[in-house]
Formats: sequence, structure tokens, C-alpha cells
Amino acid sequence: MIDTTIYISSIAIHEPVTAFTDFIITIIAFTCYFRLASYPGKVVKYWSLFFLLLALSTLVGGCSHAFFAIHEGFGYKSFWLPMQFFNGLAVYYAQQATLISALKDSKQYTAWKLSYLLQLIVYYIVLIIVQKYIVTIIDNALGLIPIMIVHFSAKEKEPYYKWVGWGICISFITAIVHGAKISLHAYFNYNDIAHVFIMASLVVMYKGIRIKAEAVS
Repeated sequence: MIDTTIYISSIAIHEPVTAFTDFIITIIAFTCYFRLASYPGKVVKYWSLFFLLLALSTLVGGCSHAFFAIHEGFGYKSFWLPMQFFNGLAVYYAQQATLISALKDSKQYTAWKLSYLLQLIVYYIVLIIVQKYIVTIIDNALGLIPIMIVHFSAKEKEPYYKWVGWGICISFITAIVHGAKISLHAYFNYNDIAHVFIMASLVVMYKGIRIKAEAVS
């Protein structure tokens, strides 16, 4: 890894672009939350909480990238672990929103509901024990891929379903970027490129959920 540290006065910012793009995601997600929070209905409420928790996750994550050159130790973990905890809850609320919308008439409704809670509990236990990002990647895949499929294949089609499905689909481009370590420059590496796709994903999902919010208001 090339050292990309910059200094603002006496403060060292170790991964400036990664932190900056994290904070842009935070702003986008907070904006989505505040624009949705006032709308009625549990579906929109759960999706707004998804955005809120993702905003908190990326806010803490941006700090971990910015202020810790070495990604280990108590200081770093005090930021890294909350980031993953917020991420897990974000996935959980996306599942809850899906449960009471696209899955509300499913014969496996109870099984889906129990599996979501079990997944969250198992995720937190494994995360605390292993403390590796791969645990979060697996949790995101297990949580979001079924949500994407459900929204694309739901029998009762609502206009916003396709937006949620495509938003999640875009987010998985980040896995390709990370896996292949696709980087354009030391100051615009695979983390930064992945963050750009996350931004696009959130905007697409928000557009769909806003359609739902306006339909029920």
C-alpha cells in the first residue's frame, strides 16, 4: 500500500479520499433519512432507518480510515466495530421493510421473520469473535441478495420495487471492485471506486422508496 497521508495543520489524515467518499455517503444517507422520516407507514419508516444506520456506519467508518494508519488495536476497533454493528442493523431494517411489503403475503412469512432475527444475532456473535470485514461482507450478501431477488420477483408489483432491486444490484458492483482490487490511482483506489457505486446505489434506492412514500402519504 502506498502511503496517501496528508496533513491539515498537525492532523494526519491517512486515507483522505476513502474517508472523504465515506463522508459523502454519510451525507447522502442522512439526506435520504431526513427526507423520508416524516412520511407515514412502517415500510417507509424501516427504509428510512436503513438510511440512518448506514449514515452512522459510514460516518464512523470514515473516521477509522482517516485517523488510523494501522488498522488494529483498541483505538481503531472502537471505531471499526460500531461501523459494522450499524451496518448489520441497516441490513436488518432493510429486511424488515421487505418483510412487511414484498413478503407480506408470503406463505413463509414467519420463517423469513425468524431468519432475519437469527441472522442479526449470529452476525453480531461471529463479528465479535472474528473481527474481520469478511463477516460483514457475508452478512450483506445473505441479507441483501434475497431482498433484491424478492423485489424483482414479487407477484404483487409496486412501482418502487424495481428501484430497490436495481439499487441493491448496483451495490454489488463493489464486490467486483474489491475482489479485483480495481484502482485508478493511489488517491483513487478500489475503496474509493466502491464508494462511488454505493452512492449511486443509495440514490437509486431512495428514488424508489420516495415513490412509495408519496403513494401512502
